[in-house]
Amino acid sequence: MKFTANKREAAGTNASKQLRKQDLVPGVVYSSDMEPVNITMNRADVDQIKRELGINSVFTLDLDGETKTVFVREIDSAAIKPIVYNISLQAIKKGQKLEMPISITVVNEEELGDADGVAAVNTFEIDVVADPSVAPEVIEIDVTGMHIGDTVTAGDIKLPEGVELNQDAEESIVSITVPDEEPEEDANETEEEAEPEVINEKPGEIVEEDD
Repeated sequence: MKFTANKREAAGTNASKQLRKQDLVPGVVYSSDMEPVNITMNRADVDQIKRELGINSVFTLDLDGETKTVFVREIDSAAIKPIVYNISLQAIKKGQKLEMPISITVVNEEELGDADGVAAVNTFEIDVVADPSVAPEVIEIDVTGMHIGDTVTAGDIKLPEGVELNQDAEESIVSITVPDEEPEEDANETEEEAEPEVINEKPGEIVEEDD
């Protein structure tokens, strides 16, 4: 895919707010051989990048007539409202490798060796060094046949060719555990105590007990 961006001079919170009012998204293009460049992109284009490409994706950017291959480092957006605050891009050369996170997902949890086991994910990303143009968006961890007490470390994960692990190989990524048991409610605590029945009481009268 190819998208267009323009260089911008104004920076700061107020300038960014004004750009968003014009359906523009502020951003930055980083590069290993030049200073960061402040840019603006059409919001519709950034929405498409977020929706169809996502983080770690690679596309062609026309920056004021200069064509660059860029890698999506980050898209800063609101958690609830459909607002994109900023986009960060990294200009790359063909075959260049970068440090980057890759999301992980667990598959075949229903095929665990212990029927009562669950796969507890300790971290949802691993750090790698890879060429973004060939790096996968997600790495699957297959837990078929694993038992309670088993662990998948970062070093256990089979990475695609050309992707190198960039973190402690002994770090636990997925653990097979038993589900937490919910504490039983105490019947004495939950059962409401009935008020004692007062016999021969009339409205407005106090019943006195005989000594």
